[in-house]
Parts: sequence; C-alpha cells; structure tokens
Amino acid sequence: MSDESPKEPKAQVIVDEQPTPRGDRPRLLVTNDDGIESEGIRRLGIALAQEYEVVIAAPATDMSGSGTGIGRLDVQKGIDLRRVDLEGLEAYTVAGPPGLAVMAAALGAFGRSPDLVVSGINSGINTGHSVIHSGTVGAVLTARTFGSQGLAVSLAYSDPWQWETAVYGATLATRWILGQPRNTVLNLNAPAVPVAEVRGARWADLDSFGYFRVAIADLPNERLQFELRGSSGGVDPGSDTALCQQNYLTLTPLSSIEPAPFPAIPAESIVPFPRQ
Repeated sequence: MSDESPKEPKAQVIVDEQPTPRGDRPRLLVTNDDGIESEGIRRLGIALAQEYEVVIAAPATDMSGSGTGIGRLDVQKGIDLRRVDLEGLEAYTVAGPPGLAVMAAALGAFGRSPDLVVSGINSGINTGHSVIHSGTVGAVLTARTFGSQGLAVSLAYSDPWQWETAVYGATLATRWILGQPRNTVLNLNAPAVPVAEVRGARWADLDSFGYFRVAIADLPNERLQFELRGSSGGVDPGSDTALCQQNYLTLTPLSSIEPAPFPAIPAESIVPFPRQ
C-alpha cells in the first residue's frame, strides 16, 4: 500500500497527551454492545479509570446490532441488574441493550449522570452509514439525547487483536472530547496494527453504507444470509473505512437528529384538514 493517502487530509487531529488532573475528574460511563465479559470493555475501563471516575454498565449478553434501542420496559417488574467484579471497578450488568444502560445512567441509576459515555471497544469496525444499526454507536447517540458527550470506539479485526491501539486512540480522543462543547459525539475506528504503526489520526466521512454487500434469502434452508464486501471494493477513498484500512485512527462527528431544512410554509397555502 502506498504511503500517500488517496485524498488530502481535511484536518489533523491534535490532542493534549497530558492526563487529566486527578483533583477534578470527569465522570465517565463505559458501556458496549458485546456484553460485560468482552475483552474490549475490560481494557477500556481499566485504562480510563487511571484518569477519570468510571462506572461500567453493559449488557449481560451480546447485544450487537441493537442500535439506539432500549428493549421492552416493564415499569412494574423492572429490569434485571447485577453488580459484577471487573478489575475492582464499579460495574453492572443490565438485562437489555447498551442504550438502556445509558438511559439508566443519565437518569441517575448509578449516581451522578455521566459527563461522557465511552462505548466499546467493539470487536470489529463500525464504519459507513450503517453505524446507525450498531449498538456501540447507538449508545453514544442515546447519550447525546440526554445531554452527555459520547465516544464510540471500534477496532478492526486482526489475529491477534490489537487492543492497545484502540485503547491508545480512545484515551487521546477522550481527553480531546472533554474539552469540546457538550453534546459532541464522535465515532472512532482503530486500525488493526500495533500503536507504533498507526499513521496518525484523520477526520473521515462515513462510507456509503458499510461492508455488507448482498443479502440472500435461502428459502429451502429457511435462512437469511449476508455477504461482506471485499476490502478493496467500492470504498470511498476519503471514507472512514478506507482510511482505517490505511492504518489511520479515524474520527467522524455524529450529529443529532435535526429538524428538516424545509422552507417556511405560508399560512394561506395550508389546506385545512377536513372536520369529522
């Protein structure tokens, strides 16, 4: 692969590598969609707890693909919640998707509401407009609706997994985002290389959709199957997918749902609804 990027960088991401003073520590909620037993959330929680006040609340089981969903709520029976031992950190399992854990934290279930929700480390990249289906990303979008900042962290596949690269990127991005206006939400994807081989950090556009290529309805076997797109096929060279494959940490801002940009409608042009 050439050392030259196919597209000029939009901007360099500059972060302060000095840790946050312990006397004034922001409160972070760490969650994920892979479940409380995943390696990614363990490593992320331990690293962030070195600088911040951290509480972990994550699904009891794998809830990948849950998006911003919160599952079915029964206000009478409540939701199963258990305290767990996770490297000495305050940690809970929630019987629901990460969006539910974030909502619970925002409403005071675990004490003071978080200043920042960090979701991950997801085992596999979350790129393209299909990120709306990701529970990892859905958690931080949910955080934004409650006035918190959010950082979704995902790691490209490799054998072995390069967890330290994702931890490195998440640590730097966390320091940066806490200095930004509230409701700032970012999607971070880390490449599948050691930290020493990371080429830098780049702002990136979302890819056209993601890495799913085709769906097959296998009716004789009563299965619906999806095929993944090859790593070199149909990827925008300036997208998060392409830049992550070029060994960059990619950062993509995720805006909130805004009102549609329609022009004002003159009152005299509105046709009244018929009365029943």
